[in-house]
Amino acid sequence: MPGGPFHWQLQGELTVNVADIAVVGADLDEASAAQVAAWRKAGLYPVCYVNVGAVEVWRDDHADFPKDVIGNSYWGWDGEFWLDISRFERFAPIMQARFDLCRDKGFLAVEPDNIDAYEADVSNKTTGFGLSRDDQLRYVRWLIDLAHQRGLAIGQKNASELVPDLVEKMDFALLESAFRLGFMDDFDPYIAQGKPVFAVEYVEEGGVEYGSASAIADVFCPNAKSHGFQGVIAQIELDQTPQNCP
Repeated sequence: MPGGPFHWQLQGELTVNVADIAVVGADLDEASAAQVAAWRKAGLYPVCYVNVGAVEVWRDDHADFPKDVIGNSYWGWDGEFWLDISRFERFAPIMQARFDLCRDKGFLAVEPDNIDAYEADVSNKTTGFGLSRDDQLRYVRWLIDLAHQRGLAIGQKNASELVPDLVEKMDFALLESAFRLGFMDDFDPYIAQGKPVFAVEYVEEGGVEYGSASAIADVFCPNAKSHGFQGVIAQIELDQTPQNCP
């Protein structure tokens, strides 16, 4: 999988400046097969967003999830609820269908969101299921096989404590707020193995410390570059064109 400038947008009208972008990340349902084909024709590498750790009520397949694997509300995101990934076999066919659709639309990789549910449970029993690290790893390893069996690359999203267990089989990494939260170093093993890392910082989370995308760039971009990461500054709703570090 290539590195380089990353257009990550999960909502809104997808207008990608193909001359300045190497990788484009888009929502499975928002991007059409025609859009993905156009990106690939232009030489871009398309990555498919799939929420693997929570159910969202606006998805067409949300009613297919068994009620007993749907847990507490995902704080901060209305209509999103944690999944009991310790029993992922109960909803495995749904994930298989989603990965199939990624492949069939022409995506080349999968970005699996919310693979860190166990961290939420360790801290404050957030999901409602008491998930463990072993639960998480068993599920993520299954997802890796699911992607690779379909000829898709797959990336580790956050969950820094799992890097030692996943870096050998994952193909790239995508980080959110790693600079602000101090876990950039944890993903250096990906670079050591020649695998790209995309580090995203959100304007809204900068608060008074940064205040603007340009102010974030001044402190974040040199740090991302020092790690060999592709730095990206985005809006938290991921509904606008992001700014890539030079």
